[in-house]
Amino acid sequence: MDMQERKTTLPAPPQIPESEIHGQFRAQVVVVGEGLAGLSCALSARQQGADTLIVTGSQAPVGRGGSIFAAYSKVMEEQGIPRQDTDNFILQEFAANGFLVDQRKWYKLFNRSEEAMNWLIDLTRAAGYSVTLEDANEDDPDSPTYQPPGTHAVVSPDTARAGVGIHFALKTLEKAFLAAGGRILRCSAACKLEKKKERVTAVLCRMAESGYVRVLASQAVVLATGDFSASPELMQKYCPQYAPYFTAGGDNYDVGFAVKGLYRGEGHMMALWAGAAWQRTWPCAVMVQGSRLGSHLPYGSHRGLRMNKFGLRYCNEDMNGAYTALTTLREPEGKAYAVWDHRYAQALPWRTHGGRRTDPNTPPETVYALWESQIKTGQLLRRDSLPELLEALGLPTETAMETIRHYNDLCHQGKDPDFHKKAAYLQPIEEGPFYGCSLSDRLFFSVMGGPRTNDRMQICNEQDEPIPGLYCVGSMVGDLYAGCYNFRVPGMNYGACLTFGYLTGKEAAAERP
Repeated sequence: MDMQERKTTLPAPPQIPESEIHGQFRAQVVVVGEGLAGLSCALSARQQGADTLIVTGSQAPVGRGGSIFAAYSKVMEEQGIPRQDTDNFILQEFAANGFLVDQRKWYKLFNRSEEAMNWLIDLTRAAGYSVTLEDANEDDPDSPTYQPPGTHAVVSPDTARAGVGIHFALKTLEKAFLAAGGRILRCSAACKLEKKKERVTAVLCRMAESGYVRVLASQAVVLATGDFSASPELMQKYCPQYAPYFTAGGDNYDVGFAVKGLYRGEGHMMALWAGAAWQRTWPCAVMVQGSRLGSHLPYGSHRGLRMNKFGLRYCNEDMNGAYTALTTLREPEGKAYAVWDHRYAQALPWRTHGGRRTDPNTPPETVYALWESQIKTGQLLRRDSLPELLEALGLPTETAMETIRHYNDLCHQGKDPDFHKKAAYLQPIEEGPFYGCSLSDRLFFSVMGGPRTNDRMQICNEQDEPIPGLYCVGSMVGDLYAGCYNFRVPGMNYGACLTFGYLTGKEAAAERP
């Protein structure tokens, strides 16, 4: 699809008759959506003195997971973690994204995230919560599994796992926003932006039971409406290669974890109808997580052997869960398998997903217990001999055994001329019991991107000129990711929601018509 075919203009929706608009609200700043980005923006604007109103189709704040990235924070300082030199890492990420991302946004995130995170830390601590550092993949910094420290999680005193407490952050922000005099209009699904000349001045909202209301914004409207993964039309146009993995969702604005489509892109369409251009990066990046079975690192790895359905090795196994999903999809029938022996639990330091950075390594006996529980659920297979395991996995035994023999030879040589796997991770598969699993499971969480935005989060037209009075924050911001959201910066999505929400609230509060 060329650029002309990707033109972003959409026919405007039918005019809503004034007779169907039954109410009117006014504010200086109107934020559409009540996730982390919307709440951070609204509270930040209110703290600057702007009369701020949130309009949301949901009944309560909405979020999933809870990993929030910041390049540094007072929590990291308290734990004795030095400031990281991330210059090379960021360049690696640009390369992984084909240098198709907006570098201004990336550097602004890394440069300003400490300020935003410390703001959130102070708020959550005052509300009785705490912020900890989530465990991440500590590995060779040049490895695609490596993740820099900085993934924060809000936890309560009785929270066992890190990375699942986004609702603690949302409750804190909402309570602070209301206490500061902010207002929330719930069950009000925004459906159209109104303009005077070129400036966005109002949002029309569809109420659950009473028609429409008009919400006037004297300074700014900030869209924070999530993704478009539940819109077949937008998926086919802007993320066609992954459209088959999502199905249309309904009007559930309170959706939690879902892997078949979250939102219908109503904020994206409102922006386009108001004259926005689409992001330059095409297609949009998908947020996907592949199998982490048998991974000794929290966000995925596998140091055993991977084979496709033909029993042939097909990759360097040094990759995280997201890259596991993408490489597996490209094998015949989208199928792949991993095989290892019992010594794997003892050969490397194990860290669990959802753990905290201060936790000790997971001992081998705990790893074996985890494997046994996964065997009971059918996720893993264990056999005393390799031929039995390969047969149970459905692999061609003769070919797969030859693949394993060759792989074992490379392990003993300490060198992998085939796929150049690091010598430290070349572990032979020789001593039973043997373990194996399918790597074909994959979870498609979201689609990232949307309207073209500058680094001030102003939504821009085809000439890259900001549309006066219109901003966006959250996962709909354009040109932050290309290819896939690869989880090399765990919590980067929420980190961007927090940081850009916090900064955009200040921008919107300072906006003057």
